[in-house]
Amino acid sequence: MNYSVELINQEHYKPTFWSGGMATELITYPLNSDYASRNFLWRLGVAKIDILESTFSSLPNVSRKFMVIEGQITLDHEDKYTKLLNAFEQDSFEGDWKTKTYGSASVFNLMTKENYHGELIYLNISPKKQFNFKYETSLNKDLVAICFYVVHGSFKTTINNKVFEVNHNDLLLINCINPNFVYEFMFSSNSLESTNIVESIIYRS
Repeated sequence: MNYSVELINQEHYKPTFWSGGMATELITYPLNSDYASRNFLWRLGVAKIDILESTFSSLPNVSRKFMVIEGQITLDHEDKYTKLLNAFEQDSFEGDWKTKTYGSASVFNLMTKENYHGELIYLNISPKKQFNFKYETSLNKDLVAICFYVVHGSFKTTINNKVFEVNHNDLLLINCINPNFVYEFMFSSNSLESTNIVESIIYRS
């Protein structure tokens, strides 16, 4: 099967600043949308939280998946719960919750709106090893995209008879044009360190 595949590197990301530190917008959908206008349906981004206490902006009608990729922070959702997150641990919450963070960390964000939803999954490839990725769509999910963001290390994969070399901070975007399908790829690490990847699954329901 042929896939619609795009390798996006950091030269094409959109850097932004917020009160807690530096943020980077990796991709928004639709492609002409942006975070500032709040006109996206889904968005991926990374942020570095540099201050010991920060307060998230209110984002009504936005659902959030939030994974720490370096460091450690505590999320405090007012009148709901508090959760400590170490590297590659995550939390899900609504954008209109009153949320504070304590601690400094780098984090990966998935935001979705309307009938779009998502999942974050941590993948690890040992040095010089291969990893067989497989994802089977369920009947109640209309799969939209699978994205792989490299936190550390690098990997190679062949899709549509083309070799993609996905390096540190790169995003591999696979648009899913056949929702009722098993997606399977072989990832090969040429790195001397472990390759850490955040996988994002985007779907409609």
